[in-house]
Amino acid sequence: MVYYPNGRSSLRHRYFPCVTGWEKGIRQIVYRNLIKPLLFSMDAERSHSMGEAMMRVPLVWSAVSVGSRVTAPELGTEFAGLSLPTPLGMAAGFDKECRVIRPLLSMGFGFATAGTVTLGPRPGNPPPRVIRQPERFAILNALGFPGPGLEIAEQRLARMHKAKDRMFISIAGTIEDEIIECHRRLQEHGAAIELNISSPNTAGLRVFHEPGRLRALIEALTREKTVPLFVKLPPWSREDGPRRESIRLAETSVSSGADGLVIANTHPIEHEGLSASHRGGLSGAPLTDHTARMVAEIKAAIGGDGDVIACGGIFTAEDVWQMLSLGASAVQLYTAFIYEGPGLPGRINRGLLKMMKRAEITNVRDIRGLPPG
Repeated sequence: MVYYPNGRSSLRHRYFPCVTGWEKGIRQIVYRNLIKPLLFSMDAERSHSMGEAMMRVPLVWSAVSVGSRVTAPELGTEFAGLSLPTPLGMAAGFDKECRVIRPLLSMGFGFATAGTVTLGPRPGNPPPRVIRQPERFAILNALGFPGPGLEIAEQRLARMHKAKDRMFISIAGTIEDEIIECHRRLQEHGAAIELNISSPNTAGLRVFHEPGRLRALIEALTREKTVPLFVKLPPWSREDGPRRESIRLAETSVSSGADGLVIANTHPIEHEGLSASHRGGLSGAPLTDHTARMVAEIKAAIGGDGDVIACGGIFTAEDVWQMLSLGASAVQLYTAFIYEGPGLPGRINRGLLKMMKRAEITNVRDIRGLPPG
């Protein structure tokens, strides 16, 4: 199936005491005209590594995040027992090494997802495994969960205790014991756990697309859970068969004890430039309308039995509004951040506030059921 775009600290205060709207505009211009061309001139993974390295330098991430964090009670949201300053989150996959959650939060995200963490260290699939498609504002990836493994991830996450209340942790595995161990050891370090059973780039996950196997796993996790558990589902087409199967997975997840769902993972795609059997996952602007349809279908199926986090093709405040109006409790993005830069969370949050003011509402929860902005 082919998808097409829908068109479109104290340290901080010491060195950057105030930022005007004009300065924010200059910063956006600098990113789009200087920093982004430099990063995009490199291999995608190399530029990502460079960006992460810069984010680990406090002075650098203080500089790029100044003025991005929007503090407004109107944006505050509560779901699954969580209380977050904004419904905008960073999706799993950006911080695979579990190193840069705090910088992400400082840039205006209400929450950010670490991982995906697996029991043992993984090199992932062989390169080339990431392809940018700038003309579509999209990315193809066949990464396959590269990461340091549970032992190192746990050590790193334990040091991020100040970010704990706004940090989701993504976990995965190909057998139940691997997942249960990751869940047991990591849930004390985050606000929620996100169970990834749907990456199209990792062999073995499809065993959990069988409802009985999924139910047994979630029930085992639920017996031990101390924080909310979200299940990240695979995407589905408009055809009745795949749609029914995915909705059955959603219903199985929430009836087995999951607190919510992430809708959805990257969309399976074939591309000869990817080394992993020419198969990978598509993310970015081509998915926006598809994500909206899936959110509407899932909310119609599960009603108030679980919360939905919309993930896929979120680029603008209008996209966020659309997902919330369809019943999502929050959204996640990743690809948009790559294309638009560190000022994006702040722009989305400010845009959402303007839209709420025009609609004369004072809480993001009141967006549900309203027409698209």
